Amino acid sequence: MTDDLENVRRLAAKLRENLVKCGDDPGVDEVHDARTGTRRLQATLEDLVREVPEGEPLRVAATDAMRILKKVRHAAGAVRDLDVHRKLLEKLVRKGNDPADREKVESGPGEARVAGGPEVLVSGSGRAGIDRQADDLDAWLKHRRDELAHGLGGHARELVEKLDKRMAELEAALRAKGTRRLRKKPPGAAALDRFARLTTEMQVLDAGNLHDFRKGAKKARYVAELAAHGDEQAKQVGEALKKLQDEIGDWHDWLVLADEAHLALGDKAVELTGLIEEQRERHFVAAMKTAAKLRGRLMGEWLAVSRKSVRHSAISVQKRPGKRVG
Repeated sequence: MTDDLENVRRLAAKLRENLVKCGDDPGVDEVHDARTGTRRLQATLEDLVREVPEGEPLRVAATDAMRILKKVRHAAGAVRDLDVHRKLLEKLVRKGNDPADREKVESGPGEARVAGGPEVLVSGSGRAGIDRQADDLDAWLKHRRDELAHGLGGHARELVEKLDKRMAELEAALRAKGTRRLRKKPPGAAALDRFARLTTEMQVLDAGNLHDFRKGAKKARYVAELAAHGDEQAKQVGEALKKLQDEIGDWHDWLVLADEAHLALGDKAVELTGLIEEQRERHFVAAMKTAAKLRGRLMGEWLAVSRKSVRHSAISVQKRPGKRVG
């Protein structure tokens, strides 16, 4: 059995296990692991068939499998996002209720600045009003989460059956391909290649494409994590990509939570929505700074690896014995 087949089997088995759990009880951890599992397997399959021509059985089987992964990811992702947003809201309110995290200001009776939001004043009844608004928003998020989780649980068995079918077809195609490894580059270098392509496609980042950039960086990270234990280059590349992914992800979660607050509460919760929007702007600035810094670092590493590969290829050609004449 090839390393590729072993890796695909391992990832698919873990995803299947978590999807079955979602069918029984779509809890926070099970949903998170199911969505992450689809992304890891997706990145692996994309890397596996990158140089496989269109129409070949392996590419066809991988494409069919990725369609199922997309369905699972969307179903689990919608639930997972709401879990994250409820946790953000909880942290925001808890921090605001900690006396050590609040600064009193002299702008009038009953007014206070809330930690993490120095430009936003909580007036009148102060914290009590924000707490009520947060309770209303959390109730809306929880209701929406319950609806989507019920849908995920109800379709989990069907998704498992489709996944089993597609993975069996993929395994047969991999076996038919033979024992030769399809990837020629080590995971660290392959991840840098993927990130370089992403950076070339998105040379200018802004609020409109930053989330898509994050998704591309996440796929590159999963490729780096295919490395065996002890691969220091892949480890460092993976860690840098995770930091980038996390910073942008934090901003995007606050962005969506702000939209949800407006949708759920309208204009009746200006204090709470103001706090959330302030966090959104702070995290956007932090994400852009991190993206600029790590793009420069990783592109530098990619150039160094590419030049080293070119030099190695040239030396190999020079060392080949010449063809005898006569």
